[in-house]
Amino acid sequence: MPNSFRQWLYAQPMINDMLDLDQFELRELPIPDLKNGQALVRIKLINVHSHTRTRMALGMTKIGETERTNYACAEVIQSRDPAFTEGDVIACQAGWQDYQIISSADAAIGYAPATPMVKALNHTNSQWTYVFRPTMVEMWPPEVLMEMFGTSGMTAYFGMREVGPITPRDAVVVAAATGSVGSIAAQLARIAGAHVVGLAGSGDRCTWAKEALSIDTCLDYHAADLLDKIRLSLPDGIDVYSDGAGGPLTETVLKHMNRHGRLFSYGSAAAFYADRIYSSKERPTLRQRFGISQEVERMLKERLIRSEVWIVDAFYHERLKAEDELSRLMLNGVLKPITTVVEGFERLPEAIVGLYRGGRVGKLQIRFESSPSCPEVG
Repeated sequence: MPNSFRQWLYAQPMINDMLDLDQFELRELPIPDLKNGQALVRIKLINVHSHTRTRMALGMTKIGETERTNYACAEVIQSRDPAFTEGDVIACQAGWQDYQIISSADAAIGYAPATPMVKALNHTNSQWTYVFRPTMVEMWPPEVLMEMFGTSGMTAYFGMREVGPITPRDAVVVAAATGSVGSIAAQLARIAGAHVVGLAGSGDRCTWAKEALSIDTCLDYHAADLLDKIRLSLPDGIDVYSDGAGGPLTETVLKHMNRHGRLFSYGSAAAFYADRIYSSKERPTLRQRFGISQEVERMLKERLIRSEVWIVDAFYHERLKAEDELSRLMLNGVLKPITTVVEGFERLPEAIVGLYRGGRVGKLQIRFESSPSCPEVG
């Protein structure tokens, strides 16, 4: 049993919202004794949120503290909590640290309470804390467990289901097609037989998306004539728009959407990756956070477009069904996970800083434990 754990801190404020290695500091702390109702877990891998820098800039992650809302794959080392058994591989929220004490009584950090149905399924009070089924752990490595069966895969799966059914008659546009959710949503639309057009941030990324995701085409959303290119690629209009970007791009795409189309909004990458982070004194609604401005609302109403805006845990009582379906598609070879895995706890600052400098595809993850059978992806 370890006596101490390593933890990265948010050490000093950013200047002009620029994130650099100076913002991180490593410390070592003793592991407290377990109390009844607690378990000690070793963190195997964490997903890096795209909103990490925003949380740091706006003070949600405080100076001198770690970021505690990361989604992690962990192994239970010691347990005094009846929900966990030593050796269990679990999902949980975790800090930038290699060991952590958790409890099934703890609620989610930074999110609304879990629903009664989710609590009953997870046997915990958090939608993000649960034991993976042993069969899933045997079939899939941590990076797949936390990407395809984590929030990225679940958001894509339930999002495309809720704006569906997607059919071969549909023309589907997927923003952030090289991102963690977009890369899965684009594949699910393609599997359903739809005509799929991705949007990405450069010609190279578009080439990758078209080849890796087997979609019909991909357009650089920085192009000055983007709307013309969309119209040329989809002359009969857009039926479904999967939007993880928000911002002006949403308005551009909606100009070519068909009446009675469907919009699935799940994120605001345009704000997360902007040079400066915008802070409002008024608390925005979820629709506003995901880029649905007053002008977008007007366009939705005018064209009778149905819009779906939610956080994925609203569907987590159906998590096992989604896991089974996504597993089936991967085993059949028609769906593939897309991740960029950085190896080593010590590389955490480098990985997070690099997230905002481009280059990665899919979900950015940091594996704390070296695993020769699970090579770096990307």
